[in-house]
Amino acid sequence: MTHHARRSDLLLALGGVVGLAAFILFYRTASPQAAVNVEVNRDEALVRARAFLGQRGAQVDAWKEAAIFSGNTESLVFLQRTLGLSEASRWARSEVPIWRWAHRWFQPQQKEEWLVSVGVDGSITGFRHLIEEAAEGEDLEQEQALELAQAFMLERGWALADFDRVEASSETLDNRTDHRFTWEKKGSSITWREGDPEAGTGSVRVTVEVKGDQVGGYRHFLRVPEEFSRDLDSTLSVGTVIALGSLGLTFVLLLIALGITIARYRNDDVRWRPALTAAIVVAALFAIAAATSWPTVKFSYPTELPWAAFGASLVFGLLFLAAIYGLWVLFTAAAGESLGRSSFPESLAGWLEAVRGKLVTPTMAAASLRGYALGFLILGYLTVFYVVARTYFGAWLPAEGPQSDIFNNSLPFLAPLTVSLVAATTEELTYRLFGISLVKRYLKSTALALLIPAAIWAFAHSNYPVFPVYVRGIELTIGGVIFGLGFLHLGLLACIVAHFAIDAILIGMPLLTSGNTAYVVSGIIVMGIALVPAALGLVARGKAHPAERTSDAPV
Repeated sequence: MTHHARRSDLLLALGGVVGLAAFILFYRTASPQAAVNVEVNRDEALVRARAFLGQRGAQVDAWKEAAIFSGNTESLVFLQRTLGLSEASRWARSEVPIWRWAHRWFQPQQKEEWLVSVGVDGSITGFRHLIEEAAEGEDLEQEQALELAQAFMLERGWALADFDRVEASSETLDNRTDHRFTWEKKGSSITWREGDPEAGTGSVRVTVEVKGDQVGGYRHFLRVPEEFSRDLDSTLSVGTVIALGSLGLTFVLLLIALGITIARYRNDDVRWRPALTAAIVVAALFAIAAATSWPTVKFSYPTELPWAAFGASLVFGLLFLAAIYGLWVLFTAAAGESLGRSSFPESLAGWLEAVRGKLVTPTMAAASLRGYALGFLILGYLTVFYVVARTYFGAWLPAEGPQSDIFNNSLPFLAPLTVSLVAATTEELTYRLFGISLVKRYLKSTALALLIPAAIWAFAHSNYPVFPVYVRGIELTIGGVIFGLGFLHLGLLACIVAHFAIDAILIGMPLLTSGNTAYVVSGIIVMGIALVPAALGLVARGKAHPAERTSDAPV
């Protein structure tokens, strides 16, 4: 290894150490988390939900049950924007349920079902009993129904003197009359924009529904002003449009990759084995990741469908999407390798060895270890970017909840790994291997080859709730250029390892910080498996002949 190569590796390693330190020190500053503890786990919440249903006389033992953990992002954003994170966290703990365990009992092809929400403190925060509109019931007068609703309020521990009734409505059906009452908690008003009464106010509210002569619905929630909702929807829609535009350009890249693959195949210039191996691996990982999301999918089951038809549609849908991902990787890898072989042959070495199953080689070692250093460097950059953006430029992110979507997976420790591997492999093959090679070949500019694919990749993430919506694009365009430089100087495999490490750490962090022993153990498993490529790299370096370890092997 030359003196220049040693110096470059030393600087990269130093950058990785600094980046990891920055991430550890400033992660919570860059990604704020609401200070709310989950006092009841999934099983405990289920027990409380079942006890509540027992009190209502519901018989659901033979019904199908589904449960997820979810939060009201709109309410959290409103509280965070008006009161600040600390006060928003206090409200989420003691004033209004932002996060909850949602439980659902249903029967296929039956309208009737029960939904019960349990707050993080174990309280019942809402329920609904869905029944047929033609179901028989009493035709109570509104005042009679109000007495039932008020009695339910008292049963739930509310003091009627603390509320003002703000809404009351009735609906006469063929066989019964339904009523709906809403109360607003006194002193809970929050002005959306100070000095602008037209902007509206938010407030804590409780709604009770009476169906016939039975309480059939209850909800404790934060009402947000309509203008705030419109503003938020408008802002998010801009991000969605930007993301769709970038995804459209990505689709164009895929069509170009398909065309180049066909053209080069006719000239016998396509190596199918590496591309096919990568495609099969990505398709299999995608299928595994999708399968672990079964609890969430089950919760969304539309009872109009037969249960068997629902299951069959899921299987066919999963296979179809896995095939789409596989074809995506197949053509971008085939076309990218063909283009990159002439433009950046050294950048392909480690990746070609990996897809051929040669995981313990000096080249693989160098690529893996450099990939971790690059990943930690970029992780530190992302952290510092948001610290600076939030502190000096007014950017902000909705606070993370006490749990994330990962907790709804049947195997929480597996999701960060499969999702990260799919994203890392697919995106690095598309935007780095193929994108950079394509632009370099036809525009003859290294700068544009780095910038254009990076920008397309970056702004495809604009639908994330980061404000202003263009901030995410700027952040990842810079990150994409860094990945591009890594592709040119460290190789494709190093970029895949870096991308995988970043995503696995970020997706797995909620497990480590959950405070739940089982989830923390899952987080440790994630971090341990995420280090496997580095371990293989160290083993390879240890087994390599001294001459191999000091050689300037291409990466």
